[in-house]
Amino acid sequence: MKATHHLPRATAVLALACTLLAACAQQPAAPNPSAAQELKAFPATLKGHQRHVIELPALPDEADRQIELIGTKAMTVDCNTRGMDGRFESRDVQGWGYNYWVLQSRGQVMGTMMACPPGSQRPGVAQTQGTLLRYNSKLPVVVFVPEGMGLRWRVWSAGAMQDASAR
Repeated sequence: MKATHHLPRATAVLALACTLLAACAQQPAAPNPSAAQELKAFPATLKGHQRHVIELPALPDEADRQIELIGTKAMTVDCNTRGMDGRFESRDVQGWGYNYWVLQSRGQVMGTMMACPPGSQRPGVAQTQGTLLRYNSKLPVVVFVPEGMGLRWRVWSAGAMQDASAR
């Protein structure tokens, strides 16, 4: 009989907990404020390049994540597959122990040479092969990209650890 007496209180507590969790889940993660302060250590300009800054939100499992940088160039595309030359080069911020990244690219686009149907041209992008970096919300990711080019990025998440079988 006592169990039914506590049931309304437990239900109310459970409803409140669910409401609070739902509110937390709907709020986007805020960038780390210390990352913005650390930005002062990085170069503000690089001749012929545009600076991009990515401030990553703090996550509980950062060791299981990576960020991928991809250089892009806007252009008209068709049914052919395209890729672009380029690679990201790591450079040191002297005296700080931090790195920033510079896309080394001549902007040359390679593509297949299939005959495409008339009217298949549309706005699109060519992109470089991606570069994976360690996820670290404590520092901003500073990337310099040649003028006229763009930067895309995404976060990768590791799957569960697997044991290999010996054969």
